[in-house]
This record gives sequence, structure tokens and C-alpha cells, in this order.
Amino acid sequence: MRVKMNGHYVQLPAELSTIADLVKHFSLSDRILIVELNGEIKGKQQYDTTMIKEMDSIEFVHFVGGG
Repeated sequence: MRVKMNGHYVQLPAELSTIADLVKHFSLSDRILIVELNGEIKGKQQYDTTMIKEMDSIEFVHFVGGG
């Protein structure tokens, strides 16, 4: 499946069908994360039930500490 992720078109494995699958695939489960799907922010409680489709636009924003 081809999607636009963080501004770049990428080909995803067919078995990735939900936001939760993407978060696990990219090893983002342990981060404070905001996910935007087609311009709409999705809450963590929606990750398991929100399906991704061909040509969706997905933005992952995670926070990095520093000092």
C-alpha cells in the first residue's frame, strides 16, 4: 500500500492495516506520539480501530527532550 508519510510517499507492507500496526512497525510504541491521518489527529484509543488506506496522508510527531 502506498501512503504519504511525514511528507514522503512510501510503500508499506500489505499486513499493515491500522495506525496501531504502523506504530509497532516503526517501533514508536514507547514514545509520546501524535498521529495525524488525513489532517485529523487520532487519539491513542483509536489506533487499533483506525484503518489506513491507499494514498492516505499520515504524520507522526514525537517529542524529543533536550537541554
